[in-house]
Amino acid sequence: MRNKNWPEKLVTYLQENLDTPFEWGTFDCCLFAANAVHAMTGKDFAEPFRGKYTTEKGAAKALIKYGHGDIKSTLNAIFGPLKPRLNAGRGDLVLVETDTGDALGVVASGKIWVATLNGLATMPLNRALGCWSVPCHQ
Repeated sequence: MRNKNWPEKLVTYLQENLDTPFEWGTFDCCLFAANAVHAMTGKDFAEPFRGKYTTEKGAAKALIKYGHGDIKSTLNAIFGPLKPRLNAGRGDLVLVETDTGDALGVVASGKIWVATLNGLATMPLNRALGCWSVPCHQ
């Protein structure tokens, strides 16, 4: 469940990481997204993966060993089935296709935020293949 002040926490997290470069096992697409969810909810869905890899190959192995084989299957197990991209709202996670394969992004300010080699970047929402809702407070 998202904290009551989750929008501010999400914005703060994004602002604090604008210049944080992509690094496997520290600030890659999955850990960027997991850290955003942690900022909004206090829950760390990536805990089983942290400290388990430092390379792209290691990340793939960690998804097999600690997840469900790949990004999509692992997030489906955590947040339920991937929903159509039109369901994506602020604070939700999205699956995007990149030159190197599937990646995770976070929706904020009507855009998808993603971790890149030079820090955070945005892409249009129509690049999302689908989304996972991060549960809101009641």
